[in-house]
Amino acid sequence: MIDTHIHSDTRGLEDLELMAMCLDAVITLAHDPFEMKNIKVWEAHVEKLLINELERAKKVGLNLFICVGMHPRAIPPEVDEALDKIKNYINYDKVVGIGEIGLEKATKEEKEVFIKQLMLAEELNMPAVVHTPRRNKEEVTKIILDEISTLNLKNRDIVIEHCNKETTKWVLDEDFYVGLTVQPGKLTPLEAVEIVKEFKEEALDIKTFTPPIECSTPLVYKEFRKNFLNKLHVFNIFNSFCIYNDRNKLEIPAREFISFSDLL
Repeated sequence: MIDTHIHSDTRGLEDLELMAMCLDAVITLAHDPFEMKNIKVWEAHVEKLLINELERAKKVGLNLFICVGMHPRAIPPEVDEALDKIKNYINYDKVVGIGEIGLEKATKEEKEVFIKQLMLAEELNMPAVVHTPRRNKEEVTKIILDEISTLNLKNRDIVIEHCNKETTKWVLDEDFYVGLTVQPGKLTPLEAVEIVKEFKEEALDIKTFTPPIECSTPLVYKEFRKNFLNKLHVFNIFNSFCIYNDRNKLEIPAREFISFSDLL
């Protein structure tokens, strides 16, 4: 069992220890912990994931992997310099993707940075994790899909996160991967289950499914198994994260999977 979307730097050591007890691996993503007033602030955030978070995970026996990128709410002024940094960061141990990227308000700056990071993921042949906002989700998701469609990307290993029932259909129609997030203001557990039931045929091909760690991982997993996994025999995780290269390959046993998203 693997959680493909967490923000470990917002979690206490006790939470990481619980994850280590319940999960084969987790992937922590760059996000927006504070305003990125300059590249040094952004760089400190990313390098905390690359160094400090790996050390914390090691203390509790948690198998942690990392995605690096510029979140739409955390874009530093020196975008091109940050892109060069990302090219360097992907050589770090345990880096397996570009993220969390995407759009929040779909401003001109956000779109430009989003496209640059998608093109970087294409160049590096790495998966990309794309954020969608709480507000104006449908409108912004359409813009995201339109922007991607103009790029003629060969790399289709893109997961669109925080989908709802409406946007799930659009993402599947474009042959991208769907991320579902259960938390206040997004989906309830039952809403997520209903989405998976409705799209059950396509869900066999969705390679990431991301409800959260709410009270505890075992309780949430048990609830989803009761409502969903027993009805569908196979459910794949986002395997693209696992095969980026031999050095960073995630060795996950072949069995049923469900992955859990961070509350943030």
